Amino acid sequence: MLVKNTIGRGMAVFLISVLAGQITAQAEPWLDTRDAWLRADIERLSQAGIIKVPINTWPLMWASIMNDLEIADIKNTPVRFQGSHSRLLSAGREATRANKSRQSIKLSAVTDSQAFRHFGDDSREAGEFTVRRSGLTRHLAYNLEVTHAIDPWDGEKTHYDNSYFGFVMGNWVGLVGNIEKWWGPGWNSSIMLSNNARPTPGFTLHRNYSDPFELPVLKWLGPWTTSMFISTLDDERFIDNAKLVGLTLGFRPTPSLEINLRRTAQWGGEGRPEGFKSFIELVTGIADNCDTAECRPEEPGNQLGAIDISWNIPWVEGSLYVQSTGEDEAGAFPSRSSRQYGFKQELDTQYFNGMVFIEHDNTSTVTYSQQYNILYNHGIYQTGYRYQGRVIGATWDNDSKVFSVGTTGYLRNGDQIELRYSKGDINRDSLNTGLATKHSVTSTGADFTSLMGKWQRPFYWGEIQIQGRYMDKVVEAFGRQEDKLRVSASVTYRFD
Repeated sequence: MLVKNTIGRGMAVFLISVLAGQITAQAEPWLDTRDAWLRADIERLSQAGIIKVPINTWPLMWASIMNDLEIADIKNTPVRFQGSHSRLLSAGREATRANKSRQSIKLSAVTDSQAFRHFGDDSREAGEFTVRRSGLTRHLAYNLEVTHAIDPWDGEKTHYDNSYFGFVMGNWVGLVGNIEKWWGPGWNSSIMLSNNARPTPGFTLHRNYSDPFELPVLKWLGPWTTSMFISTLDDERFIDNAKLVGLTLGFRPTPSLEINLRRTAQWGGEGRPEGFKSFIELVTGIADNCDTAECRPEEPGNQLGAIDISWNIPWVEGSLYVQSTGEDEAGAFPSRSSRQYGFKQELDTQYFNGMVFIEHDNTSTVTYSQQYNILYNHGIYQTGYRYQGRVIGATWDNDSKVFSVGTTGYLRNGDQIELRYSKGDINRDSLNTGLATKHSVTSTGADFTSLMGKWQRPFYWGEIQIQGRYMDKVVEAFGRQEDKLRVSASVTYRFD
């Protein structure tokens, strides 16, 4: 709590100075996880071969995206992609414009807290008021965002999610703050790292441009990117002040293939080793999965490893993707894996321009004889791979099997829409046995059907958004979901 209060006071002081006009700059060097429509444009242009850099690690750097957009031969590009190119190019130029401040306020009214979060979701509580100012210079970037929540589920009325202060040095962007991450090609969920839990405070380092290696042996990797972070899990936990660390490496050896190798771990904390030796053992995995009581006190941490692959299939103008996430390590490779499979494709009609996806998540350990109560749980870090009551990975938590289909895009008049349908079982072993187990959605299991729709209209001054989700039953057992129907409305006003 001391860390959280210190960060809160620091953010509040910094926000006052920013709003007083002591800092002048603008925008952000990356795209965050809150705009599904810009992501749809990026996916469309990636499948068309216009964007050639890795795109499945968010935040996503504008520098590489803009480089591909500006060198594209748009005159010889099919007409159906020109709208996506124009929208992205305009958004990127605005976002990376330096030395001009951007401020906004947002007011949202919601009937319920958000039980399930997907890519593009931004609100969390039943009602929120957000003040934001962002900026960018040649070497510095910041986003100060303060949200006051009405009757929040977790009892904390003030949050600083997505606030940060960053720097640009050479081909690297570093930041200190709280930013949401999404590691994976999925749209409804990501098993490894998603926006489901609140962002953890810490330090993050990204590669800015995705230029290929110049070394002959490594050139075959093609454009590549990497991101790494270390943050503090400062909520109430079985082991207080544990750290969350992560490293991801993504590359595109061919324009149609993207591969990402990922790793996260809980490490250190009160009563646990945090020295250099422990960190090296964590990174290398040489001391993971201790089997005896004598060595348990020195076990370095709770690790997850993942690989995800996305393949653009030219003859169907779509993309197949898979993510495999291992809860443990065996022989330096992830084991006890959970899987996500999906297919996404551009969708163009006379009235609609966007993407459609089909996705299947299975968060039990499908490659291990004991399938249940493995993923996201740990014998030492008994709070598990969770933060402030939510899983850091898949929105469904562990032991869940969910099928989803959805679409995101633009109507002919410029309105933006999303439709998502999901059906599945959550905490399946408890659903079968009736026995309670550790789970952040429901401890006794549930099956559900969900239908969500979102509409947004942009204006020169901001946007208006309306969203609704209907579930056939109340499945969330910890107070976020009180009714089958959740309706929200929000207004964002920008002072540009």
